[in-house]
Amino acid sequence: MRGLSADTVLKWVIPIIYGHRYLSFAVLVLLTVWLGWHASQIEADAGFEKQIPLQHPYMQTFKEYEKAFGGANLISVALMHRDGDIYNARYMETLRRVTDEIFFLPGVDRSRVTSLFTPGVRYMEVVEGGFQGGDVVPRDYQPSPEMLEQVRRNVAKANITGRLVASDHSGAMVIGELLERDPTTGDKLDYRWVAEELEKIRGRIESPNQWEFRLTQAFQGLPAGHRVATRYQAPGSLPPPHLINERRTAQDPVIEVPYDLLEVRRSDNPLHDPSISVHIIGFAKIIGDVTDAALEVIGFFVLALLMTLLLLWAFCGSLRLSLLPLFAAVVAVVWEFGLLRLAGFGLDPFAILVPFLILSIGVSHGVQYINAWGNEVAENGRSSFDASLETFKRLAIPGTVAIITDVIGFATIALIQIDIVQEMAFNAALGMAAVIVTNKMMLPIVLTWVQLKDLDKFRARQQARVELGDRLWRRLAIFATPQAAKATMLASLVLLAGSIWKYQDLKIGDLQAGVPELRPDSRYNQDALLIGRQFFIGVDLLKVIAETDEYGCVNYEVMEAIDRYTWHMQNQQGVQSAVSLPLIARRVRAGWNESNPAWQILPKSQGALAQTVSPIPSAMGLQNPDCSAMPVLIFTADHKAETIERIVAATKAFNSDNPDTGVHFALASGNVGVMAATNEEIAAREIEVVLWVYAVLFVFIFGSFRSLSSVVSIMTPLALCSMLTYAFMASVDIGMKAATLPVVAFGVGIGVDDGIYLWSVLVKHLKSGATIAEAWLQPLRHTGKAVIFTSLALIVSVSTWLMSGLQFQADMGLLLVFMFTSNLFGAVLLLPALAWLTVKPDNYRTPTTT
Repeated sequence: MRGLSADTVLKWVIPIIYGHRYLSFAVLVLLTVWLGWHASQIEADAGFEKQIPLQHPYMQTFKEYEKAFGGANLISVALMHRDGDIYNARYMETLRRVTDEIFFLPGVDRSRVTSLFTPGVRYMEVVEGGFQGGDVVPRDYQPSPEMLEQVRRNVAKANITGRLVASDHSGAMVIGELLERDPTTGDKLDYRWVAEELEKIRGRIESPNQWEFRLTQAFQGLPAGHRVATRYQAPGSLPPPHLINERRTAQDPVIEVPYDLLEVRRSDNPLHDPSISVHIIGFAKIIGDVTDAALEVIGFFVLALLMTLLLLWAFCGSLRLSLLPLFAAVVAVVWEFGLLRLAGFGLDPFAILVPFLILSIGVSHGVQYINAWGNEVAENGRSSFDASLETFKRLAIPGTVAIITDVIGFATIALIQIDIVQEMAFNAALGMAAVIVTNKMMLPIVLTWVQLKDLDKFRARQQARVELGDRLWRRLAIFATPQAAKATMLASLVLLAGSIWKYQDLKIGDLQAGVPELRPDSRYNQDALLIGRQFFIGVDLLKVIAETDEYGCVNYEVMEAIDRYTWHMQNQQGVQSAVSLPLIARRVRAGWNESNPAWQILPKSQGALAQTVSPIPSAMGLQNPDCSAMPVLIFTADHKAETIERIVAATKAFNSDNPDTGVHFALASGNVGVMAATNEEIAAREIEVVLWVYAVLFVFIFGSFRSLSSVVSIMTPLALCSMLTYAFMASVDIGMKAATLPVVAFGVGIGVDDGIYLWSVLVKHLKSGATIAEAWLQPLRHTGKAVIFTSLALIVSVSTWLMSGLQFQADMGLLLVFMFTSNLFGAVLLLPALAWLTVKPDNYRTPTTT
């Protein structure tokens, strides 16, 4: 905006803010209290389906066959025997109890719980006169030596070694599938509660002691069917004197029982077995571990606030002034949470970094305002009111434009068809809208009332800082001179070329074998590593659905094609094993013929095929009732980006090379199928999102300054920063995924703020007739020091994230440190060089009148 347009906006806004400041501030305070009350009620809101692109073709296949073959939201509990095998009475009793606990866990699809003790796990053998089969663990099971030996034999006959039983028989697995919503009430599953219940299962086996909580007679409010929650702790520790949360199911309201109304005692844990270790994996457990680290995240948040406060105090020279931008930024976060709660959203554990980004941007804008206000008071001798009004006139328009640009830029990441990413975009947009209110309305009003105790001393400190800073500013101003500008642009071109070359190594998806949200040495990743080592199935599964006509399982051409595809996938790098109906059918065929390997072939006649397939139970999940869909289960060694790309490409190649088989191998289900769809969605939308971000920047920068030189000078450093960030990610093995793409977009938004502030001051001094180098010295003196300080403060505070126990927080901290640093150098060094190249000062000079 220029001239009349900006003046018109200011003439309309200034009376609202300054003419009725007491009323305006009272309204803002009431809104803050109201939104703060709503913010206090916000809850964690995790969901499995929020993490996946439901519109992707793979996920359409996933949803189509979810009821028939199960989904990808699994929990797996492995019980490993430290000494010997599983065929002893105590171990089997523990496995039975754990199976029952998983079966009755709220949110579990009971028809899809699998272990040695579930009826669908059967064996089959050839006997005289035909086939004989039954449950692996007989229904009349009793822990006698004879029965345990029979279970051992049944396990071998059932061919479940490596799937439900460890390859060396040292452990067994209980697998359950979670429902996203309760089928009766429709309520969303509380993943944190599921994770807590899973940890209780672990505690009942691994902890020698347990705490028992019993209600005293003084308490009369426990509804029927409820019980007091039991929390298992390390031996010798005492339960904390806090409210004990009680609930019957994950969806029931929490009943808080005061600690003093409980009788607490520690007793021996009857289920404790020191010979068994428990290992748990699954999406619910990931959510639980990430949520458990929330206190640590809050700790880093508070640490960042304290460090920023100390740096602000050093920068402003006044504790009172240093508290104001921090206060405004915190209020913006409160508004963000309150608005998010009013919109019906919670805070997803994977979006916990968004509030910090809002805080960072809020502090950045607040420091600019405080810095300009201090200059008006110290250098021009204005009163608090006049200084605030003059600062508002100068910074309100460019600051608001910068924030609106951020809002729209952040909103563009909603183009990615993944609910959690779209939720992050909405979250960030609400936060940025709140920053406009707190920084452009609330903060200016507060500054009209600020009275510095020792004004002369404050002015002396300001003047000393100006004189000290001038040495640095004059050195930096040379980057707007021909020689330095040319050298800077040449160096930038070299960096750009190197970044483009390195960009080719950037991977879409995860680059680590374990769960990337957690550290490699975390309990979860260690559990996943052990399960992957002891079970052939590993922890990563891709289900490819072989789609054909009805009764395809008795059609030789169809079965032969599926068998060839299974063999093809078994021989792909990164595949541990593959299971399909034809593979099992060939084993059955051999069983008919005294297990002679020569008979492990598919018969060509329809009758023989029917005889071969009929003994295979549907509970194995290898065919639907009419055999029109038969999944191929592909167990992968890991879920690294290159592994998924290789397997997906192999499936697509097999489809294209075998068009006339009557079978289409449809991708995909299983957790690897979800990851494949997510990776492809990110790859398809990555460039589009970035282009939209820069298109929005172009419109707003050009609309604000009406010159292509402003667009080139402000946007080029941002583009270079983006490319450098991509190269940096490739260098430190951070993949482009749903968690990192928004951070890259947010970093562009943070960087554009600095450029807009600096350019607005540069233009003002160009109009007065200054050369580029002379004009550039002024934004460095006034706005530049705030830009440099804010960037350094954010770099220091974010660097603490590198110590986080959450891997994705440490990765985001590393990315943000790099982006803040590169944005700073781009704004202070490259922007003036580009201004020297593109700006013609005569076009900006105000004509003189005679």
